[in-house]
Amino acid sequence: MKKNLLLYILLGFLVLMNGFFLFKHFSKSGRSDPRRLGSANFISKQLEFDVKQTQQFKDLEVVHREKMRSLLDDLRELKNKLFEKLSDDTVNPSEIDAITTLIGDKEKAKELETFRFFREVVEMCNKNQKEQFTSLIKGAMHHKGPARGNRPPRGRPSHDGMPPPPQQ
Repeated sequence: MKKNLLLYILLGFLVLMNGFFLFKHFSKSGRSDPRRLGSANFISKQLEFDVKQTQQFKDLEVVHREKMRSLLDDLRELKNKLFEKLSDDTVNPSEIDAITTLIGDKEKAKELETFRFFREVVEMCNKNQKEQFTSLIKGAMHHKGPARGNRPPRGRPSHDGMPPPPQQ
């Protein structure tokens, strides 16, 4: 009985922990992920939006994310379809060309959606905010990510084609 009692206590503990983790997991599903809203909050704060602009921006952001999610899902499907062709015995070049053309069209649609979103943000800004926004976007376009020392990004040669100098 004492051996079984320890097993029952352990089983009860595991059931409680599973219940706790399931509750935590599913209770988050109704809320938006704060990490995903980071860039939106950043833009809103940097441009010092008023209450009306903030609400407009949030509405634009929701619509934009839905459109982008749909485009990314379509892109994933097309790329899966393309790479499924790797294992085919024969490859039809026109079929590959058609799939890659569709992928290009979806990439174009992504860029146009991003442009449309930013254009709508600019339209809701006042003159000072427009200047700040333009500066933010230019800075973001030229930002290359975290510093990597003197190394170029993986797989890419440095600007002059030469390997980076040895670090000391």
